[in-house]
Amino acid sequence: MFSKNADDIQGDVEAQIAALRKEISKISASLPDLSSERFDEVKRIATKQAKHAAATARENPVATIAILAGAAVLVGLLARR
Repeated sequence: MFSKNADDIQGDVEAQIAALRKEISKISASLPDLSSERFDEVKRIATKQAKHAAATARENPVATIAILAGAAVLVGLLARR
């Protein structure tokens, strides 16, 4: 009687392992699609932000030059260290 239960348990565990392997295979197969979609989304957002930054720079050239000059000074100070 005990061996029958152990065999049943072993069969159940093996079936669960097989099911998990199948799920992992499905997930692994879908990862490239997900990463590609995510990359496209990030690229779209970055492009939108770059266009917005360029438009803002065109609308406020003096402020843009002041910010760039300040950034250059900071980089110069950090590079000395």
